[in-house]
Amino acid sequence: MSDTEPRPGGLDCIVVGGGLAGLACAYGLAVAGRSVTVLEADEAPGGRARTVWHRGRPVDRGFQTLFRAYPRTRRLLKDIGLPRRDLRPVAGGAVFIDGEGTARRLGTSKVAGLAFDGLPRPDRLRLAALGARVVGRSVESLLAEDDDAPSTEAYLRAEGFSDAAIDGFFRPLFGVILLDRDLSADPGYFRFLLAMLARGPSVIPSDGLGMVAEWTSAAIRQAGGTIQLGTPVEGLDVDADARRITGVRTGDGRVLSARHVVLAVEAPAAARLLAGIDDDVIARLPTRAASSATAAFALRRPLYTGRSIVLNADGRRDGDGPHVDLVCQTTNITRPGAPDGPHILLAQTVTTGGGTSDGLVEAVGALVRRWAPGYDWDGLAEPIGVHEHAFAQYRPGVGVRRGLPGPRTRVGNLIMAGDLTTHPSIEGAVSSGARAAEIVDALMP
Repeated sequence: MSDTEPRPGGLDCIVVGGGLAGLACAYGLAVAGRSVTVLEADEAPGGRARTVWHRGRPVDRGFQTLFRAYPRTRRLLKDIGLPRRDLRPVAGGAVFIDGEGTARRLGTSKVAGLAFDGLPRPDRLRLAALGARVVGRSVESLLAEDDDAPSTEAYLRAEGFSDAAIDGFFRPLFGVILLDRDLSADPGYFRFLLAMLARGPSVIPSDGLGMVAEWTSAAIRQAGGTIQLGTPVEGLDVDADARRITGVRTGDGRVLSARHVVLAVEAPAAARLLAGIDDDVIARLPTRAASSATAAFALRRPLYTGRSIVLNADGRRDGDGPHVDLVCQTTNITRPGAPDGPHILLAQTVTTGGGTSDGLVEAVGALVRRWAPGYDWDGLAEPIGVHEHAFAQYRPGVGVRRGLPGPRTRVGNLIMAGDLTTHPSIEGAVSSGARAAEIVDALMP
């Protein structure tokens, strides 16, 4: 547990959940002069964007990069004072390695697609034209469209992209962004992500993505808010008419009260806490999960140089293990030029659709031996953990985003936040938290 107890009866808002949505909400309320406390079940803030440390190096547990072009996230980072120099760009772009072991680099310039030799020329021209159509559009207009094709894959085929482009480019790249190699997301959400990618490189904070949560937490405290870590919420109490939340029950037996409560947790937890309180919101919560697992390794010597992510463009698996979709030596980006190790390597598998993370450590070793047979993987790589996200985000199939619950509930002082009310991304989480703060602030005298 951390920070001080809120004064009895005088708290303006309790935020349940210390992920990026809850922290963005609490920050907005705190700087508006409202008394607010965050209740987070974990021992550190950040949720799915949390970083741990290994021998002085940051190790992200899930999400690994964010798009610098995310507008509301960019505003939050500026407001909390996180220096731009600490947002380290993935300047080397993405390297695609196909089934023959051939590596091709996609740069980060706005015309990089035209120079990418991993696509046939007609597909390169189609990609450039598609990027030009979306790059200047507003986030709102891009996300407003979700039903002009039954899936991203169907949309790409209707645009004329070849099988080679879909399987060798879009599936490896957007499969890890969407956590869905089937490319089943609605086309509007895909175009939004493509626009963010076209507007500039992705970045990794110098101390990992958890740096965003830590800096936002510090800004909340500096503005007068409090954060209680290691404090799971077991239930919400309502009055006799089920019109108002009267108490928030914590795992250690306390009942806390506030004028307003913001629920900023993932969909399964929201459904549990809302049972018997608002069945209409429960019915609109997204239920199809996109899942992933990340294996972390400490390397005595670098596996590769350059500030790049490496994508496995070969759809085949090595034996019976999981398909390794992405490899990123993150210290190349967060600690560029550091002569000494450990060098942190993260490898991700998208487990959505019934996949499993069993054997991920071994699968990474088999892949690296195939890609770099001269690298002494067994002698230089130390596995330091595997972290799974069973509900990393929801799957935004056609019509799903349109059916999501909004921020308001049938209970007057209960507000919803989180990407389950918007779209499944860091930007969705942050923007939903900011919106919830604005609603609570407007409801206060």
